[in-house]
Order: sequence, then structure tokens, then C-alpha cells
Amino acid sequence: MKFNILITAFPFVNEYKRLRKLFINSNFNIKVVKTTQSLKEKDLLKLVENIDGILCGDDEINEKVLKKANKLKVLSKWGTGIDSIDLEACKKLNIKVYNTPGAFTESVATQALALILNFNRKILQNHNNIQKGIWNKLEGLTLVKKNIGIIGLGNIGLRIAELLVPFNSKVFGNDIKKISKKKLKKFKISFKSKNFIYQKSDIIILATDLNDTTKHLINSKLSKLIKKKPLIINIARGPIIEEKALIFLLQKKIIKGACLDVFEYEPLTKKSKLIKFNNVILTSHNAFNTKDEVNKVHLNTYKNLIIGLKK
Repeated sequence: MKFNILITAFPFVNEYKRLRKLFINSNFNIKVVKTTQSLKEKDLLKLVENIDGILCGDDEINEKVLKKANKLKVLSKWGTGIDSIDLEACKKLNIKVYNTPGAFTESVATQALALILNFNRKILQNHNNIQKGIWNKLEGLTLVKKNIGIIGLGNIGLRIAELLVPFNSKVFGNDIKKISKKKLKKFKISFKSKNFIYQKSDIIILATDLNDTTKHLINSKLSKLIKKKPLIINIARGPIIEEKALIFLLQKKIIKGACLDVFEYEPLTKKSKLIKFNNVILTSHNAFNTKDEVNKVHLNTYKNLIIGLKK
């Protein structure tokens, strides 16, 4: 019996020529679909019928798609986040779901720090000026004694806090889950409410999952709470920030700026107003992308697919 496999996770697809050797001795019929980021419902509905396993990315795998996937046994999610998958529907339909928890902790945490340092020291702006023949001196900021709020104290949030220790920053943290006093002490985090973080932080880092409590966590109502014109960093999930609200906060200069690796709507289009701000740094949902951690996820996602099909 041959299994029909659909591969849609773009990082895996991009390296499929190298990775196809993993499937050489497997009894699979494989369909590989190229995408710049993820597939929507309408695309998946054309692909999932008679498929036994999907090695997926952030695709819109909702109940309608899952019901169309009449033979589906396993979803092997490339990476960590599974908010794009209807888990309740998977449970009802007896479809197994796997991911790689903590997959990109180091990659994403170091990206957050890199974005902060780049913004505060105006490195990108300085570089662009030199390319234009402008040799000027741009005054920056250090992180010493700055108040930095981290919303989401999972593996990535805690690692960011750890990386900030040598900078002598004051780190505030928040999470809906209880964080042990031992961890808070180890990473020198003061546990505070979200409102405290909004009011007191010079920098706010979003490192939380996307769920019902975090969607549009950053919204227009924050204009009444924010006191210190913070820099906002999002290396988590795009819809945590309501894009219209962020544009409003930038236009009204309520925040100092934003560094974004993820967006409410991806990929970001040329028409997005975010592109026009000179106090915004944008990266293409690329914080995960370091060679060593990506390769580990490739292998683990493949192994999860095999495990799911054998059960």
C-alpha cells in the first residue's frame, strides 16, 4: 500500500531537492506544492482529497479542508506554531497532529535582540545613508537601565530575557501561564501585568502564542495606556498586532517605532503603509531561519510524518 503525501511547508519545499533522499526507501507518492508563505483554504481544497499525510506550514487547515481530506491520517507541522490548524476538528476526525516544540528558540530570540540593537543604534539607517554618500553621525541608545517588557514567557521569551541580562536592562514579563519563581529569578524578570508593561516599558517584545487571548493584543485602545513611546518588537505571530492600529500608533507618534518579522496579512504587499515609515524595520517572517535549527526541524518533521502514518 502506498501513502499519498502532500508537502506544502515552504522551507521544506525550498530544499526538497536535497531532502528528497529521505523518502527514497519509503512507499510514498509525493506531491510538492510551492508557495511563498502558506496556502489558503481554496488552494488546499483542490489538493487534499485522497491524501494520507501532509507536511504542512502555516496553511489554513480548517474544518472544511479537513473534511475534504477524506483519507488524512496525520498533519506534520513544520515548526512550532499550530494556530493555523483546527485542532478540534482534527480530534473529531481522528487526525494526528505533530510539531516541533521549542524548535527555533535560539534563532528567534537572537533575531529579537538584533532588531532592538539595529533600531536603537540606527545601524540600517546609517548604512543606507553611507550608500547615498551621506557621512553623518546618528545618535543612538544603549539598553542600560531601559525597561523592557516581554509578553509571553515560553522558551523564546525566557531566552530573550537571558540574552538581555548582560545589558543591565530592567526586564518585565507577563504570561497567562504561571511561571515559577525560580525561572523568574534565574532570568532576572519582574512579573507584571500587561497594563504595567504597556505603561512602563521603553521596549515591548511580543513572544506569545496566537490564541483567543492574544489576537489583536496590540490595538488602538493602547493609545490611552502607553506612556513612554515604546519600541514594539513582534517576532511571534502577525495577528497579535492589529495592523490598522499599529499604523495609527505610528502616525500619531504614540510609539517610537516597530520592528516586525511577522504581519497580520502575509506576505506584506507593496501597498502596505508600514513600508513607508522610516522608524519601522521589516523582515520577511524569517526569524526562524538559521541553518542549524532549520535542518533539525526538517528531520524532525519528516520523522513525525512517518510516526503518524505508522500509528
